[in-house]
Amino acid sequence: MSFSWWTFALQVVNFLILVWLLRRFLFKPVGAIVARRKQEIARGMAEASVEKQTALNLQRDLQTQRAEIETEREKALEEQRTKLAAERKKMIDDARADADKIRNQATAQLGEERAAAAQDLFSRTVDLAVSLAQRLLNELPLPSIEHAFLIRVLEYLDRLSAEERAALISHLSANSLIVTTAHRLDNAEEAQWREQLEKRIGATTDIKFKNDPALIAGAEITFPNAILRFNWRDALTTASRSINSNEHAG
Repeated sequence: MSFSWWTFALQVVNFLILVWLLRRFLFKPVGAIVARRKQEIARGMAEASVEKQTALNLQRDLQTQRAEIETEREKALEEQRTKLAAERKKMIDDARADADKIRNQATAQLGEERAAAAQDLFSRTVDLAVSLAQRLLNELPLPSIEHAFLIRVLEYLDRLSAEERAALISHLSANSLIVTTAHRLDNAEEAQWREQLEKRIGATTDIKFKNDPALIAGAEITFPNAILRFNWRDALTTASRSINSNEHAG
């Protein structure tokens, strides 16, 4: 078998032509298409990456906004709860204060009414006791009881100092000494009173006698500038006032 250089050369030429044809009409367009495709893919991936990053940023922003909204909502709810609790507490405190005020006013009013009723009852009781005492004393036929009051009058005059007695009997020379007794004195009793009084205030004194059943028992000695009271009416009145004043003080 012989080797033909011409055949080999033609085959080489044909191969080179084929390579050139393939490169020109196949590899180059395909390479361009592949390059464009790579660029498109790279651009698409870049755009996708940007869009993904944008989406992530948007998601983060949404999450941040949602968290802020949730925080604001919780804050608003807490403020509302605090406000409602404060208003509720204020309403309860006001209601309690009003209830305490009403209860205290009612208690005070009730206490005042009870005190007034008790005081009225006490005053009525005292007045009734005094009235009964006066009635009983008025009904007792004790004309001689005036003698006991004469003794008291004389003891009082005897205890006076000289200055006090002089002041008491001043102006008697131009005026009368009036002796008022609860019961009318008979002549002997008047004489006894006159004798004892003249010894202490002067024999020239004009002494007049009167009677006043309202005194109940005892006497009033009326000087020009003073009145000596030794009778049960004034004693009962003083006792009644003293009892009432002690009751008010208690």
